[in-house]
Amino acid sequence: MKATNKSQGIEALLTSLTGVSRVGAVNENSCVICSGEATSFTDELSVKEYTISGMCQDCQDSVFSGEDY
Repeated sequence: MKATNKSQGIEALLTSLTGVSRVGAVNENSCVICSGEATSFTDELSVKEYTISGMCQDCQDSVFSGEDY
């Protein structure tokens, strides 16, 4: 998989928020949120989201569940 292209400013902002390079995480099949393995996704939309955000399936499910924390 390959990470989507973003401007340098956006990449820098995302890295400062997570402490992890999104591009590096996607290249290594890891998650920017939990640092876990990101190789199994429920559907193609989740795969696409991974290339955009760098979040594994579990983190995507958590973020997009709509539940309050």
